[in-house]
Amino acid sequence: MEVILFLGMTAAWVWSVAKGVQISLLCAVLNFLFPPISQLVYSIYEEKMRGPLFALLAFGGLFWLAGGISSAP
Repeated sequence: MEVILFLGMTAAWVWSVAKGVQISLLCAVLNFLFPPISQLVYSIYEEKMRGPLFALLAFGGLFWLAGGISSAP
């Protein structure tokens, strides 16, 4: 379960970088380095960034609720 959620978060992160390229190069770089914060800032003004932001928050929230990846056997 956690692996699927982690892959979903990774896909949402890649989606945010790809959408960031459509907006500006600065947006793409900031989404690459600081995904949730820069997505939140850019989603206020750019409607294109709202989808990746909601996807990342949804997968991140579910990942947190699932307990994340633990090292316990």
